[in-house]
Amino acid sequence: MARTSVVIDWWRPGITAAVLCLLFVVPVAGQSSSAARSGALTGALARGWAALAKGDLAQASAAAQEAVAASPRSAAALALSVEAEIVRGGGTAGLDVYERWMGPKRVDEAYVLRRIATAYLDAARQRNTVTAPIDALQALVDDGDPATVASLAEAGPKAGIVETRVMASHGDASAVRKLIAGLQTDPDRLRTIKVLADSGSQLAIPTLLAMLSSTRDEERGAAADALGRLGAQDAVSRIKPLLAESNFGLRASAAAALYRLGDNSGAAFLEQMMTSEFGALRLDAAEALSVRPGGGWQDVARVLTSDPDEAVRLGAARLLAPYDRELAERVLEQLQQSGNLAIREEAGRAIAEHVANDFATLRRLLRSPDAGTSVRAAARILELTR
Repeated sequence: MARTSVVIDWWRPGITAAVLCLLFVVPVAGQSSSAARSGALTGALARGWAALAKGDLAQASAAAQEAVAASPRSAAALALSVEAEIVRGGGTAGLDVYERWMGPKRVDEAYVLRRIATAYLDAARQRNTVTAPIDALQALVDDGDPATVASLAEAGPKAGIVETRVMASHGDASAVRKLIAGLQTDPDRLRTIKVLADSGSQLAIPTLLAMLSSTRDEERGAAADALGRLGAQDAVSRIKPLLAESNFGLRASAAAALYRLGDNSGAAFLEQMMTSEFGALRLDAAEALSVRPGGGWQDVARVLTSDPDEAVRLGAARLLAPYDRELAERVLEQLQQSGNLAIREEAGRAIAEHVANDFATLRRLLRSPDAGTSVRAAARILELTR
């Protein structure tokens, strides 16, 4: 009887209304609230991007705050907030907003982080430093940034030396020809020879072969190295005589180039260098021998990570990074405590370029006072998020 009364009670008019409210009204209210939040987010986003397009930063920032308030975890709201701050205060301002939004979150928003990295690189292109503008431009071109690629294409023959070198490093035939034409009067000829090697262009081979007869040993060595990197098999017979030169550095460059080209004429010389009492020479030999699999160069490089010379430890860590990331990272982090500013900066750059694989570390390196480290961290972010 008690059970019957309970069943009957369910269908009393007052209770029926309450039950219907629970079953239908509450979900409708939830849906309505969700729709309202979605509408608020969409409206704020539309106003914010429109304001940015008009250059109204105050309105854009206000709309961004509305968007985040409507949907705190929204990547779209975050993107608007970050963009507004980048326009207002640059990449660091955008990173500040991003990291406040991240809080304890463990998964980064790759699209937004890419935008921050690009802002850092755009700013670095304007810096009055030796390498940061070149490295930043190179990173943007490597990433296929449409605006950067278009600007270089438009510059064409009027491009400056920095732009020409970047274009040449990507194999642009006209840029390679321009560098070759100006090589004899180039004040930084060794750097240009390296760019020609990076270009992969066979157009550079005749000029580099001619430079094997230069009166300057360092130019002959650089030309031999470039020919090795270009895979110029026809250069082997022209490089071999350099093994008999009196200049030790020139002989080492020739031996390394020949080894890279598959010729073992200088292999014994490189093996002998690996037993030198001088860590720098052992490092050079290990680097030369690393172009082929096997061999004992890794063992030598591992020993060199404890060399008294900080520059040698730095080079050994760089060389080992693809094979022993943990050891390389440990050595480079120790070198970041060096009393030598140049070593500290190079260690930071090496961590960003060769070791860091997590966004938290790269975000920290973006804030480095060293422009080179910041640029390499930004470049690494673009590489990891392609």
